[in-house]
Amino acid sequence: GGGSPIILFHDDDHGGALIDALARHGDGLPANVLPFAVNEVTQVGLEAIAAAFAYGSTAVRVILRGRPRHDVLGLRDTVTLGRTILAGLGFSGNPLGLIETDDPFALGEALRAIEPGKTASPASFLPAGGKRDVLRFALRELHRAAPVATGIIALPAGAPFGAVEIDVAGCTLCLSCVSACPTGALSDDPDRPLLRFSEAACVQCGLCKAICPEKVVSLVPRLAFDAAPRVLKQEESYPCIRCGRPFGVRSTIEHVLAKLEGSHWMYQQSSPSLDLIKMCDDCRVTTVTEAEFDPHAAPARPRPRITDDYFREREDEPKT
Repeated sequence: GGGSPIILFHDDDHGGALIDALARHGDGLPANVLPFAVNEVTQVGLEAIAAAFAYGSTAVRVILRGRPRHDVLGLRDTVTLGRTILAGLGFSGNPLGLIETDDPFALGEALRAIEPGKTASPASFLPAGGKRDVLRFALRELHRAAPVATGIIALPAGAPFGAVEIDVAGCTLCLSCVSACPTGALSDDPDRPLLRFSEAACVQCGLCKAICPEKVVSLVPRLAFDAAPRVLKQEESYPCIRCGRPFGVRSTIEHVLAKLEGSHWMYQQSSPSLDLIKMCDDCRVTTVTEAEFDPHAAPARPRPRITDDYFREREDEPKT
């Protein structure tokens, strides 16, 4: 590849035939172009593109048919996202793009028209693990060798990277978002009420935002290279008034008590039902069983009034 290597992704069926035709009937590929054959060009993901630049490539191109036989929207979105990241890291010009042609001579002209970019310091990481792991390592090495050391790059909506922000005042720590998160980016603690977030694992799927009953979750598409796991919200536990075991969020239970007290016949002041809310699930069952207390028992219904009752009231009225 020389001093300004260019990676050219292609398939054997179309791209390989164009390269062979260009070598037979034209000048062949430029000396700094390194062809890289794949089974299908639509399988080229951001991890492969980022790794190519991290290893020292100055440009990446992908050969497509002039009239694709199947959908290539995913590849186009990947290229658009890659361009945004490269621009945020200071790569000027047009380092990433598609070459859509069925003409071998047009392919040669497009490759020769690429202006050499800045060569990053070649990385030496081993691309082991899944796609997400390779992508994380490649982006880290690319950030280290980039012309501009940007800490955070804003990305368009739908990008597979980003943060989750919550309105702390409105969050009740119900942890519905934790159960819905498919990657484990949102997690809790079995010993205390808190919500923890790991940005490296977030894919911006939006399930946490959709399932939140308080609607306090928002997505921030971005690429933060130094983002560390952080606690989004943490509160004090509420201890059971019988056994002392923490079983809930203090602010939530106090809010429920304030809403219920005095607003219903079951929850009048000093009512046993209010004490049940302050107990854990085990003590609540034990208390109800020992006291033979029916939390659903209603006050005695008034006796129906009959005609004799009205006559009796008339007789009891003082005569004037």
